[in-house]
Amino acid sequence: MALSRRRALAVGLASVGSCLPKAWAQQTTSNYPSMPIRIIIPTPAGGGHDTMMRLIGLKLTERLGQPCVIESRPGASGAIAASAVAQAPADGHTLLLSYSAFLSNTVLLEKLPYKVEDFVPVSMLALTPIALGINESLPVATLQHYVAIAKTQPRKLSYASYGPGSGGHFVGELFNMAAGIDTVHVPYRGEAPALQDVLAGQVQAAFVSIGGAHRYPGRIKALAIASKERSPSYPNVPTFAELGYPEVDMPGWGALFAPAKTPQSVVALLTREINQIVLQPDVKAKLAELGFDSVGWGPAQTETFLKEQLDSTRKLVSTGRVKI
Repeated sequence: MALSRRRALAVGLASVGSCLPKAWAQQTTSNYPSMPIRIIIPTPAGGGHDTMMRLIGLKLTERLGQPCVIESRPGASGAIAASAVAQAPADGHTLLLSYSAFLSNTVLLEKLPYKVEDFVPVSMLALTPIALGINESLPVATLQHYVAIAKTQPRKLSYASYGPGSGGHFVGELFNMAAGIDTVHVPYRGEAPALQDVLAGQVQAAFVSIGGAHRYPGRIKALAIASKERSPSYPNVPTFAELGYPEVDMPGWGALFAPAKTPQSVVALLTREINQIVLQPDVKAKLAELGFDSVGWGPAQTETFLKEQLDSTRKLVSTGRVKI
């Protein structure tokens, strides 16, 4: 990617949410929402993100009095979903749920149907510890044992991720680099199909959400997670850092975005309502079962986090280990 393009991305991300025209900002929410709210997700139905948004959407419907429709548009590492929302009316009735590929696409791909500055963050819903899950039929008991096998059989083991350029892909290559192993990346259009092929033995392992890795007890086993601390929902799964790989630390995330010109008052209303939902005890408990740690951050904290993630993404891409 040209240097000017990268600079433009950095400026765009820094200014997201701070450059809305006054005419938009001065609009009120007196008639919002006036129609169903669509939340477009970049993953297939049945996966963790889909389940999370259906839970949140049901609560949002109750609070705002309009149906909240979850629409799955997988493909192109999330670019199809992002493009649809970028081109939608900026009235708060079409939102995007996205994850790490939203940023990594901008570093990995020269031509995209969207730009970071096409969006304003509404809420960071949750962080998602990314785990290395293996098929239980693989004769491996620990991460150290997995590494030992991978070193004796370069490019014989393969790992699935929920998409090229996804958080799972990045963590998989971080681990390959840290451990000095060479396992083969196999991208899927979402977590659900990736896990199905682990179950079927088509691939031996997967870098997926911790909730996904625990969805099939006795069939898929989580060896470690790529976070600074253990997940409170799965305290028995160690971190990569504990096992000697501190550089393998890149949490997954799920954030809501709106088109950039959405009125500030509408964004503020959505932020307040959605963050209250994700921090409700019953919702937090259900999201924890899926492997999501509810955070409920507002736009400013979300922007800071996204800048940090974009820096980490660029560093890994510069090594040449992640390509699409």
